[in-house]
Amino acid sequence: MAATVIIFANGCNHTNPVPSNSHRICNGEGTKNKKFPASGIRTALTEYTKCTLEADLYAPFVEASNIALACLNDLKIDGMREHGSDQVQMFFQRNDPNVIPQDHAGHTSGRKPDVVALPFVNDSDYFEEARLGHWDDHVGSLDAQAPMAIPWKDVLSVFEFKRGSSMNPPPKTYTLSQYKAPKRKFLKIGKDENETRRTSAASIREATRDDTEAKSGSNLKRASEADSNSRASKRTKTEDSAHVTVQTPLYAAEMLLTNIAVKHVINFIVIGDEIWIWYCDHQGLIGVGGFNFVQDLPRFLVLLYALQRFELEEWGRNTAFKPSLKGNDNESHTVEVDGKELTLDNEGRATRFGLGGRGTAIMDVVCEKLKREKPAQAIEGGMVAKIYWAEEARVSEKDILKCVKEVAEQNEAVRGHVPILLLSKNFTGLSTSTIRKSLGPKDPTKGSRTLFLQKLSPIKELQNYELWDAWRQCVLCHYVLWKGGIHHRDVSRENLMYYRFNGKVIGVLNDYDLVSLTSSENPLGYERTGTILFMAIDLLNANSRDGETKHLYRHDMESFIWVFVRICFQYTDGKLRAQGPLDAWAKLDASGCAEKKGNFLFRGQVPPDMHNRDYVVPLVHFLRTEVISRYGIPLALDSAECRLRRDATLDASQVAELKQKIKQLEMDLIEQSDDAVFKQFAREIGFNATNIDAVVSRVVIR
Repeated sequence: MAATVIIFANGCNHTNPVPSNSHRICNGEGTKNKKFPASGIRTALTEYTKCTLEADLYAPFVEASNIALACLNDLKIDGMREHGSDQVQMFFQRNDPNVIPQDHAGHTSGRKPDVVALPFVNDSDYFEEARLGHWDDHVGSLDAQAPMAIPWKDVLSVFEFKRGSSMNPPPKTYTLSQYKAPKRKFLKIGKDENETRRTSAASIREATRDDTEAKSGSNLKRASEADSNSRASKRTKTEDSAHVTVQTPLYAAEMLLTNIAVKHVINFIVIGDEIWIWYCDHQGLIGVGGFNFVQDLPRFLVLLYALQRFELEEWGRNTAFKPSLKGNDNESHTVEVDGKELTLDNEGRATRFGLGGRGTAIMDVVCEKLKREKPAQAIEGGMVAKIYWAEEARVSEKDILKCVKEVAEQNEAVRGHVPILLLSKNFTGLSTSTIRKSLGPKDPTKGSRTLFLQKLSPIKELQNYELWDAWRQCVLCHYVLWKGGIHHRDVSRENLMYYRFNGKVIGVLNDYDLVSLTSSENPLGYERTGTILFMAIDLLNANSRDGETKHLYRHDMESFIWVFVRICFQYTDGKLRAQGPLDAWAKLDASGCAEKKGNFLFRGQVPPDMHNRDYVVPLVHFLRTEVISRYGIPLALDSAECRLRRDATLDASQVAELKQKIKQLEMDLIEQSDDAVFKQFAREIGFNATNIDAVVSRVVIR
């Protein structure tokens, strides 16, 4: 499903959520820590409210927050953990002006968060090095003007600032009385702080929903490796000009990407003396109404008190994956599955950057025990782990692959042309539903899953006849599965793979997490799925985006053609061209991509020197004829009916001829059967008709 943005009020029905003994800390009392006296909180916040430049806000905020953490660490509250997490020991540090780099499929991002929350640990597998000394010594020695460089993998949380309007100094005394929640202010994404407004959570949900192109429940994907991104400069790029409500989710995306199977990220936006909590995961973003942390310091201390007691899991980390560090980098991870220890190589890990979607990561795997247990064909080329977030309401990919295996055992067109599942693991306690069930949105929920599979190579690496042959093998495998009740519905460049066995290229149809099973109680035939670059034009129009068009076999057939065409246009000798003729398509939304595809079919030319031109031109002509026929029939029918009503001078033979034409056009409007569509396509791409009839007739319909 696509990313969603949900904004909720942080309403509290408790009469008094602030501990009775914490207000003494707000007033500079109640602690014995001489290095971090509680009175320093007020001093730092007073300095904070005098700042006129954004950069001047960081140091007093960090100072006030770290003093508060020192005072809160041993504060005991019934029902809460007695002290801060020994595993984490969080503290605040200025980051700006440091740029934190991270590699993304060949280019490097560079982002500059203002303030970060970091772990202080004397011994941990999860961070680069043990901190020296005691928390008090380390935090007390921080230089606000010369912050230490840090990698994304160590960042627990980001605090992003804007100056805001004028601020009032802290009150002389914070009093404890019956709590009354203040009116909340909400941020509209991409707007200046002057446009924050006091409003209801319901109206914010509507506003942010309008800002999101794809609604909840959609499974549209951008190209997993957009051509334009692959050509991006390898120089570090920074995004200083982005609005604070854009920067904060970008930081969250970096944090979700840098560690393995991260469940969520909690970041903060600070505008003047008001703070907002933004919770981000692979299902979307949940924002909380802001409050004034200077005037409402007790509430801010409650927030810090809770964060200080978070273990790594509550910060969103999946501790089942044990990292092996090399300098600043996670060189590899180990995880235990079904009594087998697997080592996942982090170098070259294929990932997808962003909040929405399944957050898929592909990693090479080594497991000596599996090598001894599995047949040579399954592990000859190596093994990979596919780590992703799947909607829990869907049939799991593991169960779908069991159905695929059943079809493969009965049909040689599928056998060897589908991925071999070696192991799988669902991680409990990592569902995105937990927070949503408490807040109430009716969105599908996601859970973390890991599949361990035979290693495959992308079909785009192949050239000439090998590319054509592997692609055709995938076409045939796909239809046999389709007829067997397993509807793939996400044919894309990244999902067509290959391997070599006994010197022969074997095409593989990969990635079954969006499959619809016709035998399922909820077959999902009208759900819009796929990768925009390769989706059929029919599925990219407005009606299809609203779920009004059933996903048919011809839609996947069209996707196969777009995959082959795009590989041939954009790649030469298995490598991405420096400037591809179809680059612009990767930057378009669904409607824009549909328009480009239509223009290409009706006006586009295939260059005479293009790679695999003899294969591409017939495919383009075939698809053009299909599209013209499908879109032209309604107009031809309407025209014939108009003539019949209009022309009173027609003689009997002309009337009979028109009626016969109308009858034929009405028949042509009826969708062809899947078998008829496939057989026509199969003949076009060179399959023997007799052999195809034999293959199709042997399929057992599920």
